[in-house]
Amino acid sequence: MTLFSDEDMRKLAGANGSPGDEAPHSAPAMSCHLDQPGTAHPMRLCAGWLAVVGPHHLGIRMQVIAGELPEQALRPGPDWPELHAGLDHLVAERAKQNGCDGQTPGADR
Repeated sequence: MTLFSDEDMRKLAGANGSPGDEAPHSAPAMSCHLDQPGTAHPMRLCAGWLAVVGPHHLGIRMQVIAGELPEQALRPGPDWPELHAGLDHLVAERAKQNGCDGQTPGADR
């Protein structure tokens, strides 16, 4: 989990959505943390983020409705590791690992 920087956590906070508190259409989408500019896939969406947040992100739901993104992208694959239930859980686990207070930098959207 230490792969996620404070900047990554700010991006996640800006792209976060949850049941009853959907991310607006204008909210950013998260790209894969393994991708880098200039690679074969510089702008792939993060599969884990799609599975956890995608159903609660209006822009992603619109892409599914428009046929631009397959609906199965919003579900974890059968051999995936357990995913965090949401940003709050990820932040809490990261804080435990790093000995922090558990606050996401820039969590207000």
